[in-house]
Amino acid sequence: MLDIHISLTGRIAYDPRFFASDHEAPAMWSAVLEVNGPPTPRRDGSTYLPTRQVEVVVYGVAAIRAHESYRKGHLVMAWGCDLMPRTYETKNREGKPVVRAAVKVIATDLGLATRYSPVREEQAAWPVAAAPRRLAQGASAAMDGPATPLAA
Repeated sequence: MLDIHISLTGRIAYDPRFFASDHEAPAMWSAVLEVNGPPTPRRDGSTYLPTRQVEVVVYGVAAIRAHESYRKGHLVMAWGCDLMPRTYETKNREGKPVVRAAVKVIATDLGLATRYSPVREEQAAWPVAAAPRRLAQGASAAMDGPATPLAA
């Protein structure tokens, strides 16, 4: 049983990367999700929603399916089993070194999130038939058209 359970819902910020499997490593799919953080108070008393960027990585068959299904801009739900922070050094616009941090989640499952999509129930394309009549046990069903023999 795994002790770490992570659930994220976010929009894919950049084009995902896919690395096909070779004889030593399974297929890998990686995307950066923009995830809204909790409401944070400002000094003036108002609140804002900070946006965090989290890298999500999937391996194996899930990576192949993610590569076929998800693109930049899709709203995705990720269920993870591991969380790894990392730091790296880069340079800012003035050329001064800056230490940056990133969080990577190893996901076990991915799914398209429809929570914020405008899904509407529309009238059915065909009329719904009336409820079928109930038959007593052992009664034969009445047939409206010619009987068709069942293939044996």
